[in-house]
Amino acid sequence: MSNEEATEDSGTPKKRPILKITLLVVLALVVQGAVVFGTLFAVGFFDSPADAESAIAEMEGSETSDNLDDIVDSDEPQGSASGALVYLEIKPELLTNLYNSQRLLQIKVAVMVKENDEQTLVEEIKEHAFPVRSRLLEILSEKREDQVSTLGYRDVLAAELKVAMNDVLEERTGGRHIEELYFTEFIVQ
Repeated sequence: MSNEEATEDSGTPKKRPILKITLLVVLALVVQGAVVFGTLFAVGFFDSPADAESAIAEMEGSETSDNLDDIVDSDEPQGSASGALVYLEIKPELLTNLYNSQRLLQIKVAVMVKENDEQTLVEEIKEHAFPVRSRLLEILSEKREDQVSTLGYRDVLAAELKVAMNDVLEERTGGRHIEELYFTEFIVQ
């Protein structure tokens, strides 16, 4: 009698909701499987292992290069006489976390020096690139997120980094060779 009452009220027999729920669950699983497969394909999970191993070897080779020219690159002097201006770019870029934050600071630094009579300042700076780079990273890692967002901060930071580089060079070479410091890239993420 209860079946008769259900058909009499609505005019059609009631369908079971279990069929709808089953179809929705199956559809959700198919969509989820497609998303997982697409993600694995996009990140190269299905690429051949030889390609992945060669890519890893190439990245490791570039990170462990012993050639100082890969770390510090110099442009040609703007003049051939003593006192010519030479620009050097510290490579690779400097990347560090901001103090007590999950945000990152990534910068590229270029410096200007006045070359001496013997044209040896560039080589001296290249020779001491590692302690210079270490000191710059130490300073950058002490910066807070609220400092980086203030107006005029880049100029203040450039002056601070210039002094720090000159301090390291004076300690190691006896001279303060950096005339100017420039940011060629400044990214806060």
